[in-house]
Amino acid sequence: MSSLSDLDARVTNSALDAPVDLSVIVVTHQSGHYVGACVDALAAAMGDLSYETLIVDNLSTDGAPDRLRTSRPEVRIVEVGRNAGFAAACNIGLVAASGRNVMLLNPDTVPQPGSLARLVALLDGDQTIGAAGPRLLNPDLSDQGTARAFPTPAAALLGRRSPLTRLWPNNPWTQRYMVGSRQPDQLPFEIDWMSGACLMVRRNVLDTIGPLDAGYFMYWEDADWCRRIKDAGLRVVCEPRALVVHDEGAARGRPARQSIWFHRSAYRYYAKHHLDAHGRPLRMLAAAGLTARAASAIAVNATIGRRPA
Repeated sequence: MSSLSDLDARVTNSALDAPVDLSVIVVTHQSGHYVGACVDALAAAMGDLSYETLIVDNLSTDGAPDRLRTSRPEVRIVEVGRNAGFAAACNIGLVAASGRNVMLLNPDTVPQPGSLARLVALLDGDQTIGAAGPRLLNPDLSDQGTARAFPTPAAALLGRRSPLTRLWPNNPWTQRYMVGSRQPDQLPFEIDWMSGACLMVRRNVLDTIGPLDAGYFMYWEDADWCRRIKDAGLRVVCEPRALVVHDEGAARGRPARQSIWFHRSAYRYYAKHHLDAHGRPLRMLAAAGLTARAASAIAVNATIGRRPA
């Protein structure tokens, strides 16, 4: 795991002199079409609280950093100079952040009015909560299903992204994994983990558990982070009245490459948290199973992509 002191980046625009209520870290890579709307929504989402916005750019060639410097000069731009991956880029943003709370936010999100203020209030009001996230919505305002239990081997077959779930979306096993779908009211509820597309932690929690594991290039770094938060005796909570629209996948690259990254990271998570040094046979079995799952996912995606609308 990388430490904060090991990370560096070229930061343009000066940091704020005093700590703000929230530092919002947005990692971009060829996502200039979306990030402007995300940044523009932050003021209404924060209400009266103070905040700063840090854009960490993984070597985009779409001109987004330069456009943001011109159109939104209050935004701090962190240029990595290479595509370092999501977790490593988030960690670079964490180094530059000055807020008493920090939040990871995807560029293809639009936080709704008051949403981020609700999350700050949740963290401020209960010191047993280490991380908080909103209810993420699809562009059609349906629930995205990102408040989850920790993954199990069954989730590999019937998790939210699995090929079987895409073919049988309402199966009961997937519903058990997607714990947010079982909540009867609009009160905050504890979960195991939730998506890093919008995930907020207090500064003192970051100081205790450290940054994201940069060994995850993309995917599963959020589950790993939440597990470490819970291992530290803190809770992870979803605030369903905080709404963030997420055009999931809009800022990602080619599906086949995404599937490979997803399954590589799934293996890292499983090996890190469920296998010890004597688990070589299980490691080989897990690697073989996830390789087969990745191939199946790529095939299903290609088949669905060829179907007429």
